[in-house]
Amino acid sequence: MKETELQVRGIHGGVLITLPAVSWYLQRDMLISRIQTQERFFRGGRIALDVGTTDWSEERLLSLLKDLSDEGVCLWVVLSQSEITKAAAEYYGFSTALPDPSKNLPELKKSDQKDDNFLCLNRSLADKEFYEHKGNLLVLGDVPENALVKTSGSMVIWGELQGEAQAGTDENAESFVRLLRLERGKLSLGNKQVEFTPKHKKGSAIEVFLTKDGFEIKSLKTGRFAIL
Repeated sequence: MKETELQVRGIHGGVLITLPAVSWYLQRDMLISRIQTQERFFRGGRIALDVGTTDWSEERLLSLLKDLSDEGVCLWVVLSQSEITKAAAEYYGFSTALPDPSKNLPELKKSDQKDDNFLCLNRSLADKEFYEHKGNLLVLGDVPENALVKTSGSMVIWGELQGEAQAGTDENAESFVRLLRLERGKLSLGNKQVEFTPKHKKGSAIEVFLTKDGFEIKSLKTGRFAIL
């Protein structure tokens, strides 16, 4: 591989993309350009990204997540020799090492329910869009200021909440919400409005549960941001 080229190869569980040792914005442009060139190959898949020694801050990585979401691609693993990049990846809950394909995987447990109606919305909502789903919902993108997303079960928003989100509308006690980033948005869980403190609006990923005493809000900054 030339120093100015990126490398793509299949690995266990996804695709590994190795980027050359250039600045973060050149790595970003090269990555998005390659994905757009091979849209059918990448769309709907997940990628492990090796950025080498290039520094990616939390803000830069969040911007990349939005770009990848717009392209319908899920970031899975971030590999790096930069401590700044590793810290940013762990902040958003990404693994910084490839999984061991030889390791025995746990047996998958079947849900007690016949159908939990899980849905992945592989895009951001449009301005003034109202999107409703009955079941659990994963949004790979943002909820803009004038948009509303509503689900009867749990919800994960892999992006910024600037509009309004309503989860657990069937008042299921096990419903929860995970947000990658909270901006000026509004959130209700179990038909009750969640009140956030200024601390919660500083960009940290959070998880919200409904309890008998009210809401329990946890920070997920330590790399525990998980999917439904």
